[in-house]
Amino acid sequence: MVFCNTAFAQNPILKGLGVSDPHIRVFQDTIYLYSGHDANPKDKTWVMKDWRVFSSTDLRNWSLRNTISPKENYMDDNSTDCWASDAATRNGKYYFYFSDRKRGVGVMSASSPIGSFKDVLGQPLVAPMHDPTILIDDDLEKTPYLIYGDKEGGGFHITKLNDDMISISETPKPIQINGKAWENAPHWMDKNYIFKYKDWYYLSWGRDYAISKNIYGPYQCVGSVGNGYNLSEYAHGSFFKWKGQFYHIWCYYINKGFKFRESIITYCHIDDNGKIVTDTNFLDQHFSNGVGQYQASWKKIEAEWFYEISEGIQKTGSKDEGFILTNIKDENYVKFANVNFDRVYKNIILRIKLYGQKGKIKIRTGSANGTCIGKINLNPKNRNEQFQELKLKIKDTKGLEDIFIFFEGNKNDALSLDWIKFE
Repeated sequence: MVFCNTAFAQNPILKGLGVSDPHIRVFQDTIYLYSGHDANPKDKTWVMKDWRVFSSTDLRNWSLRNTISPKENYMDDNSTDCWASDAATRNGKYYFYFSDRKRGVGVMSASSPIGSFKDVLGQPLVAPMHDPTILIDDDLEKTPYLIYGDKEGGGFHITKLNDDMISISETPKPIQINGKAWENAPHWMDKNYIFKYKDWYYLSWGRDYAISKNIYGPYQCVGSVGNGYNLSEYAHGSFFKWKGQFYHIWCYYINKGFKFRESIITYCHIDDNGKIVTDTNFLDQHFSNGVGQYQASWKKIEAEWFYEISEGIQKTGSKDEGFILTNIKDENYVKFANVNFDRVYKNIILRIKLYGQKGKIKIRTGSANGTCIGKINLNPKNRNEQFQELKLKIKDTKGLEDIFIFFEGNKNDALSLDWIKFE
C-alpha cells in the first residue's frame, strides 16, 4: 500500500500521473477515485501495470491511498492489461471490479474503500469482455447490477448480482440501444457508465448517452453529454453526486498516437427536460482553477457551481437559458468553499428573486452558523417577477474563506439565486 499526500487543485487533476478510466464513488462522505494507470507518456500502446485509489474530502487535495497490483488477483504477475475498474459497497464490505484487458471482469473485496483488496474468486466473475460499472438500484432491495462489455462483443451486457456481490444471479443479457449515436459509435466502443435520476436510467459511453425507464432497456439515444474538452468517443468517464452537487469526470489522450491520459472534472447538470449538460462553460472560463474553489476576482460565480447546498434546494434551467438555484427556504444555505479573496473586498452582489413577503439574507464565513459579514432585509418591494441585483456591504474580507449565502424567512417565503460576485 502506498500513501502520498499531494494537492492538485486544478484541471487536469493529478496532472502528469496518467490517470485514466476514472470512476468516482462517494463512501461515508469521502470521494474515492478508482483509476487506471497509463505507465508512460511515450507509450504507443496501452501499458497499464496497476490500478490506483485516490481520495479527497474537498475536491482540491487528492491523496494516493493504494496501488492495486495484478499480482494480487488471478491476472499474470507481470500483466500490463489493467483496464477500467469500478467499486461498490454492501453489507459493510467494499468490492473492486477490474478488467483483465478484454478477457473478463474480476472482483476483489476489502473491509475498507482503499483495501487491501483480496481476490475472492481466483477467476473472472464474467467473461469475456470488460469495463465494469456497478449500479445499486434505489428499490427496496437495493438491487446491485453489473454492466460491462463493448459494441464489438454484442453490445453492453447487464446482469443482476447476488447479495454477496461476487456472484451473478442470472445469465448476462445484451442491452438494446436504439438511435444514431449508438449506430454511429465505433465498433470497439466500450467503457459504459450508468446512473439513475428520478425514474430514468442513464447509460453513457464516450460523449453520448441513452435513457430508459427499465434498467434492462431498450435504451433510446439522446445525444451528447457536452462538447469540447476532448468529450469524444475516447472520453472514458463517470458521474457522481456529492454534497448536493453533480459532477462529470473523464479522461483524454494528451498527444495523438500515444496512450497516456489525464482526467478532468467539471460541474454537471440535469436540465428541466432531463438532459445531461456537462458544464463546459465553467471550463471555458476557469479550466485551470478546477472545481471546489473560487476566485473573488471572477466577474461572477454562477449559483450552479455551488460547493454544497441545504437539502431541498433545487437546480433548474437549461443549457441555453442557464441554470439557477430555487426553493431556498428558511435556514437554507448555499456554500462556496475556498473563495480566494486576493485583495480586500467590501461588497457582494447577488442576483436573486424573492417569493413571498419578506426574508433576510446573511453572508457568513466558516460555517452556516459562522461569522456574519453582511446582511440585508428583504420586503415586498424585492418581490419581482424578474431577477434583481442586490448589493450588500460586507466586512473587509481577504484571504481564503468559505462563504455561505444564508436565508431566513417565513413558511411561504423562498429565494432563487442566479449568481454572486464580489467588489
